[in-house]
Amino acid sequence: MYKAYFGLKENPFNINTDPRYLYSTRHTDEALARLKYGIEARKGFMMLTGEVGTGKTTLLNKLLDSLHESNVATAFVFNARLSESQFLDYMMADFGIECKSRMKSQVLFKLHSWLLDRYQAGEQTVLVVDEAQNLSRRTLEEIRLLSNLETSTEKLLQIVLAGQPELEQNLNQRELRQLRQRIALRAYTLPLTQEETCGYIYERLRIAGGNGEEIFSAPAIEAVYRHARGIARVTNLLSEHALIRAFLQQEKVVSAEIVEGVSRDFSLDEGDLLAPAPQEPASKNTRKRQKPVGKFRGRRTPRDTGGEVTENQETHPPVEIAQMNLPLFIYGYWPDGTPFYEEARTIATNSRGGLISMQTVVQPGQRLLITNKENECSQECVVEFLGAKLARGVDVAFEFSVPAPEFWSAAEANNRPTSDGEKACA
Repeated sequence: MYKAYFGLKENPFNINTDPRYLYSTRHTDEALARLKYGIEARKGFMMLTGEVGTGKTTLLNKLLDSLHESNVATAFVFNARLSESQFLDYMMADFGIECKSRMKSQVLFKLHSWLLDRYQAGEQTVLVVDEAQNLSRRTLEEIRLLSNLETSTEKLLQIVLAGQPELEQNLNQRELRQLRQRIALRAYTLPLTQEETCGYIYERLRIAGGNGEEIFSAPAIEAVYRHARGIARVTNLLSEHALIRAFLQQEKVVSAEIVEGVSRDFSLDEGDLLAPAPQEPASKNTRKRQKPVGKFRGRRTPRDTGGEVTENQETHPPVEIAQMNLPLFIYGYWPDGTPFYEEARTIATNSRGGLISMQTVVQPGQRLLITNKENECSQECVVEFLGAKLARGVDVAFEFSVPAPEFWSAAEANNRPTSDGEKACA
């Protein structure tokens, strides 16, 4: 409908997982390189995790395309809600292995013989399982047993498990510790930064046939990032419907106003998140709020500097801290560029940051990406200072790159303060 109007040959923002549209970032390149290395080195088990909509399946399709070009046999299981027998049947069919018997012993014997033939011919075989967080414990155990198909020195079958961060939680079960210990490589997908969102939109327009003329204004791209929060799937949704609305209004360039209108249609309007909650009479159950103390007070105010407020100096109202116990996912990088991932819970929050306890060693000034599990919002932050090392970990105060009151507000109504008798951090 709108393709010819904007000079495009195809829809640039389809929410399918076409590997041609995988946008290259440092994170995606690293994840793809890790998986390829694990397969080539016959590491056995590899795992890819990332939040909903961050491009895991698109990356897997890119990996599969690359493997097919190298004559690697692959099976791709995308429906994880299968029983053990159904899983084996699907895998055998996707590998193209015929087995007349339905007996499990015969199926595994046939699979083993086929894998040995490929190994002796110098060929690789890869099983990829998407949405693996939905696998039952019994099916995960069945997959672990497949890794026992090996020679005395190398694995015959390379297995990639991909899923949401809950997959990590599932593998932390004691019953699955054998599988967890066999995972040789881990890779991650992350939300896009604002700069990456700009490149992402331009690249998809180019692949779709754009001639380089401006289609999205800079403020429109900024609005897309603000509402999508770097989630590729939501970025596609907003961008496609913004093109449709611009076409209907006969606008040649998508404006920020058009993106704002689309976001409201999909209930992504920040105004809803930032609207003050109705005031209720104070009671003994009302959340206790405290004034910031010590270093945990967000950005400095004129009072902090001891000077007068100049014409160009921004003033900030006092920041209130709420004691909250919210689940978070934390992504970051070691100094050598290796990514790390940790689950944590908040001790306290405010509109400019929060206080958490971490097991991973971080340093002041280090950038982290945190995701609020309850509303799936992601936000970049900077470590402000470190507290004492306790049994639960090190208390870490962080500050958002820009104030983000909406990051906590969606979950705030469903959480109660941490009482003196409760543990603030798991």
